[in-house]
Amino acid sequence: MIRFIGIDLAWGERNLSGLAVLEWDAIERGLRLTKSDLLHSDEDIRSAITCISGKDSCLLAIDAPIIAPNKSGTARTCDREVSRDFRRYHAGAYPANREKCARPIRLRKLLEKEGYNPDPVLSSQSPCRHQLEIFPHPAQVVLFKRERIIKYKKGSVADKRSGLAELVENIQRYLCRGDPLLIDTPVLRTLLDTNVGSLSGRAMKGFEDCVDALLCAYMAAFYWQWGDTRCRIYGDLKTGYIICPRI
Repeated sequence: MIRFIGIDLAWGERNLSGLAVLEWDAIERGLRLTKSDLLHSDEDIRSAITCISGKDSCLLAIDAPIIAPNKSGTARTCDREVSRDFRRYHAGAYPANREKCARPIRLRKLLEKEGYNPDPVLSSQSPCRHQLEIFPHPAQVVLFKRERIIKYKKGSVADKRSGLAELVENIQRYLCRGDPLLIDTPVLRTLLDTNVGSLSGRAMKGFEDCVDALLCAYMAAFYWQWGDTRCRIYGDLKTGYIICPRI
């Protein structure tokens, strides 16, 4: 058994972080969403991961800069390289540094103590216990075959609802028919059948976080299945990295 856990990490522990758990079904060669949740603290996240994964293989995908040794006012090389390749799709990376990214760096160290290696280099379709930095915007561009990202994080409530509805539609169109296949499960159906038109405030933000976590978990599985044949590691373990699908 291998699990893929996506974490849409909030910048501070006062805000909720999305968590999604996908399990590999070797018979159907696809992914089953078994858990979708919102968590507060680093300890909540650590505890949930430990409970879910046990001693099985598990690949964590975190939407946050888990390695950023550079000082304030600078950007990582990987941020510049991702922006160079994806800016035209409106999917450039925000510059990260050790001051801005105190929480993800702290979480990465906490998870290392639990045995999750932050090294992005791993063997495709092999047992592993790693944590990876994933950026969902480039994943949208490639996996959904788009010329621009879906914009659902800013703007009016109506704009956000429209963007989230489009995001759900693209998940159903591409990932539920993708390779790896996102298999229909009760948890997935509950998430994707959410009445987006009724969401606002915290409920809308929570839904967004859960869907972003699902994209992270799927990207972990996509990377595990395809490796560097369909993905690229921008940067490295020393200076920081981001894993994206190849354009």
